[in-house]
Amino acid sequence: MLFDDEWVKAEPIVNALLHQKSVTPAEWQDLFFYVYKITSWVEDGPQRLRDILTREINGYVQEASEKIRKLKSDESLLNGYIKEWNRFYRQSSILPLPFKKLDDNRVKSSEQHFEPIRVVMLDKWNEVIFSKISDSLLIEALRLVKEERDGNIVNADNVIGIRESFVGLNNQFGEELLVYQKTFEKQFIEQTSEYYSKICGKLLSELGVLEYMVYADKKLDEEQQRAQKYLEMSSPSSIRHMEAAVIALVENFEDTILAECSRLIAERDVERLQRLYRLIRRTRTGIDTVLKCIDAHIRTEGLNDMKNNADSLATDPEKYVQQLLIMFDKFSALVREGFCDDARLLTARDKAFRAVVNDSSIFKTEMMNKKGRSFAVESKCAELLANYCDLLLRKTQLSKKLTSEEIDEKLNQVLLVLKYVENKDVFMRFHRAHLSRRLILEMSADQEKEEMMVTKLRECGMPSDAVNKLSRMLQDIELNKDMNASFKKALTGTNNNKSVADSINLKVLNGGAWGRGGSEKIRFSLPRELEDFVPEMEAFYKKQHNGRKLCWMHHWSSGTMVFGTGSGGRFDLEITTFQMAVLFCFNDRANDKISLETLRLATELPDAELMRTLLSLVAYPKMRSQILLCDVPSQNITFRDFTDSTNFYINHNFHLIKNGKPQQRGKVNLIGRLQLSLEANAEKEHESIVALREYRVQEGIVKILKTRKTTTLAQLTMELVEILKPLFIPNRKIIKEQIDWLIENQYMERRPDDINTFVYLA
Repeated sequence: MLFDDEWVKAEPIVNALLHQKSVTPAEWQDLFFYVYKITSWVEDGPQRLRDILTREINGYVQEASEKIRKLKSDESLLNGYIKEWNRFYRQSSILPLPFKKLDDNRVKSSEQHFEPIRVVMLDKWNEVIFSKISDSLLIEALRLVKEERDGNIVNADNVIGIRESFVGLNNQFGEELLVYQKTFEKQFIEQTSEYYSKICGKLLSELGVLEYMVYADKKLDEEQQRAQKYLEMSSPSSIRHMEAAVIALVENFEDTILAECSRLIAERDVERLQRLYRLIRRTRTGIDTVLKCIDAHIRTEGLNDMKNNADSLATDPEKYVQQLLIMFDKFSALVREGFCDDARLLTARDKAFRAVVNDSSIFKTEMMNKKGRSFAVESKCAELLANYCDLLLRKTQLSKKLTSEEIDEKLNQVLLVLKYVENKDVFMRFHRAHLSRRLILEMSADQEKEEMMVTKLRECGMPSDAVNKLSRMLQDIELNKDMNASFKKALTGTNNNKSVADSINLKVLNGGAWGRGGSEKIRFSLPRELEDFVPEMEAFYKKQHNGRKLCWMHHWSSGTMVFGTGSGGRFDLEITTFQMAVLFCFNDRANDKISLETLRLATELPDAELMRTLLSLVAYPKMRSQILLCDVPSQNITFRDFTDSTNFYINHNFHLIKNGKPQQRGKVNLIGRLQLSLEANAEKEHESIVALREYRVQEGIVKILKTRKTTTLAQLTMELVEILKPLFIPNRKIIKEQIDWLIENQYMERRPDDINTFVYLA
């Protein structure tokens, strides 16, 4: 087979491809066949084919060079070049395809290095044409870009073609895009910076800040699109273009733009805030100022709203929580609408809202330790949240008018606010107290809601030991249903008195989950009508369980008593066991006056409990007519008015007022807030919270030291806060006091050569 015989057939097709003339599918397939035969069956076919193909390419490039050289003006030179380049560049991807076998042989050959056909084409174009006129072409391309920035319509393909030339003709030397980056890209970026630096200052003065933001926002979008169109986006340095545009359009005037931020936030001008955000988020440090503005706005407006409504919110947990939620929704909407829910702005919102929730300047509680010293002043939010939960979960007017779905939604809202509360231990303590009252008095609106709330508290990260106690309380109530049924059956079988058995409802509760158990035992003389049930219950329970001790919590107990008046009235009184004991004293002396001293001897109640119980019977705030009367003349009776000689007597004219008319029948609830602790006042409650915190801090310090053996004060404080933050944030004072206590009791010691380093003592 002879080379010339086959090349004669292939040459017209190659020339047609080079000169962008039409080639039929059959001719295109034939070219592959001719090349295959030459490279496979002619001894020096590949080399001769490469040489002649190189001459053909060179001839075509020389022809194109002659056409371009005849063009005189820069504009016509650019247009002529782009026309020829587009045709050649397109063919540089097509012509080499039939000659792929040449490139494959090139790889296998170890004697001589050959460039791929496409590289040969591009190298020849660069050598003969582009390298000689590239500077002129670049200047003309940049002129077109400037014209476009000025608002004129230009042929974008010309600029794109120059970019393609810099990229395509200079990326085969080992360092791709290097020539493009040093020439086209560099000058494009420099022109961008120079163009806007010249005009922006003047525009800002003429337009004003708000209108200038419109201009800058529009131009940044245009530059983003321009970069996508004219720059090689695979270049790692292409981002410098937008950086230069941002500096020239925004950063150079950042302070002036940001001066409007606080006013726009206060006015909730969402449209302009969105524009300001789009500009500032591109800058390097501007977002920090926006974060400060958001933080200051939320703190100031939030605290002002709370302060303006302080009187009504302090006594109404529902209004308090709703006010917090309204504020949270308002601030969330501001971040969402004005700042596109930027994660940094959401973090700033959370931080500022947490400060509002935990602020102690308006709704505050002073925590005292057992020594009577002020431990800390904290927000009352945790207590009010717990009270609001109680309103939703207890049988109240609020819970009755809400649907099940609405209660679920409001409980979720409580948990949302709780997430921002720092002293969560206070919430858990009050929530547990409220749950105890609801379960003991059987006042829960829905048992499933109680269980759901415990589950949600567990899911939102509340300490497992505290949540487990709540869960155990609910389990106890369920277990007591079966136990009561068995006890009543046994009582009926023993005494054959079904009516008495049905009137008794006992609850055996786990001391660890419900309270301090035996430590709260109180001396008290039960009414004889109830006294007989105590040994029977104890005997019944001991048959069921071995090794358990019952401790009777009379201050948790309550019952219903029929109260008849001299005027024929008949009322069902729901009262505590203490109130029942006092009223039973009048059973045989209904028309007599009984002194406080006599009542003390009959009931054996401690003075504090007796005074509180009597006050609830002679001055119950929700009733116009009282169960008992006394010979204290004061209108606003307090327990301080009572003395040993004060006499109490039954009010035989007791009645209820309904729709403005006296009623001789009805049900009266005198239990009020069931006292779950013998320590009645809030100060004692706070003392116990502080004491528990001290134990928690001690426990945390020892746990850290056991793990680390040696630690610094800074490291210890950081880890301790991390451990305890699900319950409360320990302050420096309590940490210092407990460190001193642990050192004094030889759990740890300071290192002799460094007082800020602690060592664990096993």
